[in-house]
Order: sequence, then C-alpha cells, then structure tokens
Amino acid sequence: MNKKLESIFTIGFNKINSEKENKRIKLLNIFCFTWCIMIPVITFFDILFNRELKDSLIMHGISYVIIGFIYLFQQKRYYIIARVLFISAIIGITYVFTNYTTPHSLIENFYFIYPLIALILIEEKWINISILILCFFLYFVPNLYFEHYPVETILPVLIFCVFSGAFVILNYSKVMNIKSEEKLEAAYKELEKRKKSEFAHLQLKYLRAQMNPHFMFNTMNSIQSLVLKGNKLEAYNYLNKFASLIRENLNMSEKSFVQFDEELSLLKKYLELEKLRFQEDFEFDIIGENEINNIKIPSMLIQPFIENAIKHGLLHKMTGIKKIKIEFSINNVLKCIITDNGVGIKASQKIKTENLTKEPSFSTKAVKDQLEILKDYYKTDIGFYYEEVLEGTKVVLKIPYITE
Repeated sequence: MNKKLESIFTIGFNKINSEKENKRIKLLNIFCFTWCIMIPVITFFDILFNRELKDSLIMHGISYVIIGFIYLFQQKRYYIIARVLFISAIIGITYVFTNYTTPHSLIENFYFIYPLIALILIEEKWINISILILCFFLYFVPNLYFEHYPVETILPVLIFCVFSGAFVILNYSKVMNIKSEEKLEAAYKELEKRKKSEFAHLQLKYLRAQMNPHFMFNTMNSIQSLVLKGNKLEAYNYLNKFASLIRENLNMSEKSFVQFDEELSLLKKYLELEKLRFQEDFEFDIIGENEINNIKIPSMLIQPFIENAIKHGLLHKMTGIKKIKIEFSINNVLKCIITDNGVGIKASQKIKTENLTKEPSFSTKAVKDQLEILKDYYKTDIGFYYEEVLEGTKVVLKIPYITE
C-alpha cells in the first residue's frame, strides 16, 4: 500500500529537477489525493444531513475530471499548468458552493487559504498576486448581490489587510527561506569541492611518494653501470648532477602543482644525466618551451614517459644515434609530444616477453593513476595515447594546467 501511495505522490518526478521542485510536485499530488478522499466524505455528510445531492454530485464529478487532468499534466511535466489548474479549480468550486450550492456555510473563508497555497506551489509572483486579488474580489463582491451575511459585518479594508498581510508575511518567509537554502547549498558545494581537492591532493602526494624511490633506483643503476665499466670521471660527474636533480625533486615533491619552468629544469637535468651515460650516442631536443609562460602543471608527469622512451626504446637500439624529441604546445591543456627513434612498442614488448618481464612499468601505471584522478577532478580531456610512427615510439600527453 505504501508503495502504491508513493507512486501516486511521485507522479511527475524528474531526476534533473531540483529537490525544491520535486517537493512542490509531491505536494500537489498529495493535495489532489486528499481532494479525492474528501469528495466521498463530503457526499456522506450531504446524505446524513439530507442536503440536495444533484448539484453536489455534478461538482464532484467535475472535480474528479480536473484531478485527472492535473495528474496528467504532472506526468507530462507541465508543472505550472497543473498548479494553476489546481488553484483555479478549487477557487471555482468554492465560488459555486458558496454562492449557489450551499450558501451560508462559511465556505467562503477558504478564500483566505488559496493565495497562501499558491505561494507554496508557484514561483511566479504575478500569478500569486493575481490569485490574491481574485480571491479578495470573490470573497467580497458577490456578497453585495447575494447577501449571505449581514452587510455591517463586512469590513472591506480589514479583509483586504488580512489577505495582504498573510500574503506578504508568507512571501517574505518564502524569500528568506530561499536565500538561506541558496547560501546553504553554496556552502555545501564549496565544502564538497574542498574535500575533493584535498582528497585528490593526498592521492597525488601518495603516488609521487611511490615514484620518487623508483626514479632514484633507476638513476643509481645508471651510476653503477658507469662504475662497473671503470668510467670513474663520468660516474663522478653523473653523481654530482644526480645530487642536484634529487634536491630539486625533493623540493617539488610536496607540491601538487609546480612552475612549468621548474618541471622543465628537472627534465633537462634528467636528460643530461642520460647523455652522460650514453655519451655521443644520445641526443635530445626540446621544442616549444619558450611559448609556455606563467603556468603551473602537476609535477612528475612528463619524466616517466621520457624514462620509458629511453629504457624500453632507445636502450635496445643497437645502431645509430639514439634521439628523443619533446614538443610542447598549449591550448585548453598543455600538450607534450614525446618521440623517440628506438625499437618501437612491438619490439620492446617482444624483448620483455623474451626476458620474462610481464609486469607493466610502475612509473607509467602511477602516471596513469595520477591522470585519472586529475581527469575526474577537472572534468576535461586529459590523459595520454600512442600514435603510430615509422620508426620508434610517439606518445601524446595532455596535461591540465593553472595560470597565475
């Protein structure tokens, strides 16, 4: 039974409606349902007190038809039409009962209530004021002709003041409630945004904390390789640059966003370290860096892709100079295109299979997780994808940025 009632009360509900709008829809459905219940009750009392039934039954029949149309308009989402029809119908029925069907029964006092019901259901002020004026005239003017109660009891000014006073008080309360709700909703959205921002910051911080040891381990392996080869001078130079790189890396590790120039400086130091390892067999080129000014980007997003290009593409290239090109451009997002002339993705995967290395690169996975967090937070097109090239590998990275 409760489910059936709920289905009646929620006729016309829509998920895209505001909570306030759905409350009005439900309230009108409840009013109509109550109206349906009251009709048999009124009919019972008419029979009990031997009142004339013919006119009442006609009005009750018309009422049921009107209620049916109101529910139909609600279902079709013609909400204003449904509400105006409801108010007009109860005013019209009250007029007929007051002046024709059952006069002298004080039914005209319901005119006081209808403008207040309209205020609850309808936002448009001109409709509410029109209903207020209509109810005032229907309460006062017909009595000049029908004389339902003594003329001396009619105090038009007092009646108008009561109508207007009740209307103004309720309207003022309604405006104040709306303002309070708007402030509360704005504060709630701000709180949700702050919570989401703090949560994203913690997630990114956690991922960077995992990536830093990974990066250091790979770099130390390169130094170890130089030492084992007996290249002590190169190992010493490498170690100095590595120390400088670590200092910068640690300084940025606590920041969610860093200056583009800072990130670029870190990338250049990393590439210089790799050039020390490969000597003359390695070249790198950075394009478009001068076109990027006064922006901040998430830290530690670009370097892992450069590392992968070297580790999985260039390291396995047996002949020729190993080259890597990094291109920057900016629009809605910062685009970074990393192209190497290494062995390519397929050959790299084949080498992994032959070496029984099945685990994906940790740094790539960490960056992917970072980008998923940022994509969810900024609701924009960010991420990375690979493009086919004749030689080597090309990855396009889309990074969110903030301007200062």
